[in-house]
Amino acid sequence: MVPVYVIPADYAVPLEHLRYHARVLDDVRTWYAGATGGWTFTTEPLVVQISRHPFAELAADSFQAWWPKLQREFADYGLSWNRHSTIKLLLLVHGAGAWAGADSENGGIDSIAAAGLVDKGRWGGLALIGDSSAGGVLAGVCPEVAVAGAGERGRGGGTAWWCSGSTYRGTVAHELGHTWGLPHPDAFHAGFRCADSTAYTIMQCHWEYGRERLLDYEVTHLRSLPSFRRDTAVDVVLLSRAAPVAAMGARSVRIESGDSPVWVDGRGGGTGYLWGVVLAGAGASVQYAVPAGRNLLSVDIGLARGARQAAIVRIAADGQPLALVTVEPGSPPQRVVVPLRAARLLLVATTQGSGAAVLGNARLY
Repeated sequence: MVPVYVIPADYAVPLEHLRYHARVLDDVRTWYAGATGGWTFTTEPLVVQISRHPFAELAADSFQAWWPKLQREFADYGLSWNRHSTIKLLLLVHGAGAWAGADSENGGIDSIAAAGLVDKGRWGGLALIGDSSAGGVLAGVCPEVAVAGAGERGRGGGTAWWCSGSTYRGTVAHELGHTWGLPHPDAFHAGFRCADSTAYTIMQCHWEYGRERLLDYEVTHLRSLPSFRRDTAVDVVLLSRAAPVAAMGARSVRIESGDSPVWVDGRGGGTGYLWGVVLAGAGASVQYAVPAGRNLLSVDIGLARGARQAAIVRIAADGQPLALVTVEPGSPPQRVVVPLRAARLLLVATTQGSGAAVLGNARLY
């Protein structure tokens, strides 16, 4: 799953929202582990993307207009969610109100009996969710945790039924469920309701996040997907959170430490990384000990915003060269995936050029 916080081109980046959204995604991943008996989805770290579209273009006459424009924009970035892709693209969109929707190229399972036995949910999927609930929580007008029986129709919200951190998390979990091929249960159970039901599920009653679970066939289906794993521990090691063995002209960016994102030009209005390592020009380098069992490096490499000259980035492991990447001013970040071959020491260095290289969301699997 690829999560992106999308900002219209003419909106300021609400920095206080970034840590909140990162926590929401961690919470939803943990929720799925509890609901499935220990299985949960694999995800990339959250990134921030300033759209190439201003708010008026995205909103148009209806918030439904966000859907096709953002689909096209992210397909142009190489993040297409069609059935030939394994990407589940989650767009958390600033300014899109309380609107939410999801789609899957596979359409979802057709019956309870099909759960876990068909290909539905294994291919591309897209979910788009407005962040008004998160904004309401941070503004103090929505509760972080919904109180049962309060709010509109007893759904526990603040100024509206959707107005709580609980409902926001439930919405993220619900829409992601659709991308994995789970329909609303009333597709199979005529008259299925939340208010008088004892069979709560995130796929029908997402505002009941605190007590929701998944139905048996939903669990069976999710466990059959390659994107779900039994190990619920954090499945990536972010290099910006690791202590380097040695560093010269390098600094780490960590959103949980109060850092602002590091920005790379070249995609829309810029791509921001909440976790990253910045190498300040030629001769900068950083080395990390590779934890046992981590055999793959994945990183987005670009130039820091405002850089005017190219940089060449060298990646080596145990002294053996693995990759040489040239990044030019104005070019989008490049996804680089490098097998580490059981290496013990990883080195990343800028060998030429004065531009500051950004190792966006650099991580070990």
